[in-house]
Amino acid sequence: MKNVFRYIREQIRYFPLIARMTKYDTKNNYTSYTLGRIWQYANPIILAAIYYFIFGYVFKRDFGATEAPFLPWLLVGMAVWGITNGTVLSSLNSILSQLNLSTALKFPVSISPTITFFSGIFEFFIMMVIAIGISFAKGYQPTIYWLQFIYYTLALVIFTLAYSLLNATITTLFRDYSQIVRSVGRMGMMISGVMMNFQSNTVPSYIRKFILLNPFAYLIEGFRDAVFSKDWFYHKSTSGLFFWAFTIAVLVLGTHLFYRYEESFRDYL
Repeated sequence: MKNVFRYIREQIRYFPLIARMTKYDTKNNYTSYTLGRIWQYANPIILAAIYYFIFGYVFKRDFGATEAPFLPWLLVGMAVWGITNGTVLSSLNSILSQLNLSTALKFPVSISPTITFFSGIFEFFIMMVIAIGISFAKGYQPTIYWLQFIYYTLALVIFTLAYSLLNATITTLFRDYSQIVRSVGRMGMMISGVMMNFQSNTVPSYIRKFILLNPFAYLIEGFRDAVFSKDWFYHKSTSGLFFWAFTIAVLVLGTHLFYRYEESFRDYL
C-alpha cells in the first residue's frame, strides 16, 4: 500500500501541471483543423447521431432499452465507455512517450495516464449533458438519485486511472501487450452493455448479475441508474464489492509494477 499512497501524493502534488499539460494537449490536437476546437464539441454529437441512426432507424431496434428512451440511454453508455476504454487505449504508450519530457521538466511519469484521462473528460461531459438534456425533453426530471453521480464519478476516476496505469506499465515492459488490450477492448464494448441492455427483464437474472461483474458495465449501468432514477448503488452490493475489490487490486498491482521498474523504463525505449 506504500506505493499506492506514493502514487496518490504524486497526482495531487502535480495536479496543476496535469491541468496545464491537459490544456496544451487538447489545444494541440485541434490546431491543424480549420474549425479548431469546435470539433471537440462536434465529434461526440456526430458519433451519437450516427449510432442512433444505425441502431434506431436502420435496424429499428432498441436492444432491450425499453424503460428509458433509447437515444439518451445509448449516449450515457457511450460517454462512460468512451472515457474509460478511451483513456486505457490512449495511455498505453503514455509512459514511453512522456519519458524524455518528464526527465527534462522534472515531473514523475506516473502522471502520464492521468493527463490522458483529463484530456478526454471534456467529451465525456458533453455527451452526458446531451443525454440529460434529451431526457428532460422526454419528461425525466432531476431526482435524489442524481446524488449517485458523485459516487459513480469517483468510481470512474479511480478505476480508469488505476487500470490505465497498470496497462501502460505492462505495455512499457512488453510492447505486444498493447495489441492484446486493443483486441479485448473491441469485444468489451459489446459485453459491457453500451448498446445492448443486458439488464432487461427479458435477460436471465444470472446473466444480468454476471455482466455487472464487468467493471465497465458496472459504471455504465450505474450512471444510467442515476440519470433515469432507476436504482441506488447499494442495491447492487455484490457487483459493487467486486468492482471495488478488483479496482483496489489493479491499483495495488499497477503501482507496485510501476515503481519497481520505474528506474529501468529507459532500457525499454
